[in-house]
Amino acid sequence: MSKRNITLLYRHPNPGFFSIEKVFNVVKSELTDQVEFEHIELPYTTKGIFSIINNLWFLIRLKKGFFHIIGDVHYAIFALSSTSTILTIHDLVFMHSHRGLNRWFLKWVFLKLPVHKAKFITTISDKTKAEIIQFTGCDSNKIYVIPNPVDTKIHFEKKQFNEQKPTLLFLGTKPNKNLELSIPALSSLSIHLRIIGKLSPHQIELLEKYSIDFSCAENISNDQLSNEYINADLIFFPSTYEGFGLPIIEGFQAGRPVITSDMAPMNAIAGDAAVLVNPFSIASIRDGVVQLISNPQLRETLVEKGFEVVQKYQPRDIAKQYEEMYSQL
Repeated sequence: MSKRNITLLYRHPNPGFFSIEKVFNVVKSELTDQVEFEHIELPYTTKGIFSIINNLWFLIRLKKGFFHIIGDVHYAIFALSSTSTILTIHDLVFMHSHRGLNRWFLKWVFLKLPVHKAKFITTISDKTKAEIIQFTGCDSNKIYVIPNPVDTKIHFEKKQFNEQKPTLLFLGTKPNKNLELSIPALSSLSIHLRIIGKLSPHQIELLEKYSIDFSCAENISNDQLSNEYINADLIFFPSTYEGFGLPIIEGFQAGRPVITSDMAPMNAIAGDAAVLVNPFSIASIRDGVVQLISNPQLRETLVEKGFEVVQKYQPRDIAKQYEEMYSQL
């Protein structure tokens, strides 16, 4: 059978924003025998109406073919064919973080009109699918739920849990990652908080106020991220909003116990393989951390369950789901 040719459309590279590209590069590596990919990056970072217009003008001049917009720049579909374009929507955090005219603009330009025009929609969780339907009225049969794959560069290396001062790996510093509530939850605990992401002045002020022992890194490579998981004693991910929650399955893959939020989609992904907390409660977050630090049997049980759960998110299996969808173009 001949290969299907798909042009992958990426947003303009932007330091600090690479999770979408990382996820799909993992998928792409598993599809090279079935699909021939071309990779195109938009020439401008989306920072207002003029950058959107310039990106659309760039796309209009492209040759016809099958396109897959892998996320973020949903509006790119306005310059492409409705019968041969797939749109991936990772989350709708912008619908929850904006108000007024900005929200109206984002709803129509980044969501409702692109969803209406796309041949197929893919998204990464049942929760995001439900939100797409809620905000757009899209036919559910048009939306494929294909979860994120785990990066196989992240791997298990045995590590003695640091009972005296465990390292908690915290990934992301945007408001939904919930660092502001997590900091007071850790007050007076003997831990080291390892943060991946750029800290705001307010976050630094909170860390100092509550005397948290911490370190921080940003713009790290995939290899460096793998080492962060290896060096961690547990994964601390009490997010208030996610389209998926990749650190959960990455923690499982690395063989580290995970704390995450008892809300969709995190609780659906983690199941009973993680400690689930109320991300809006400082007391609940603190209790989850204390419980995991003080209970070696619980940690061992969760790690074993995590190894089982992450088998559902291996790149080869996720790639097959994309392959089946591409075959319908």
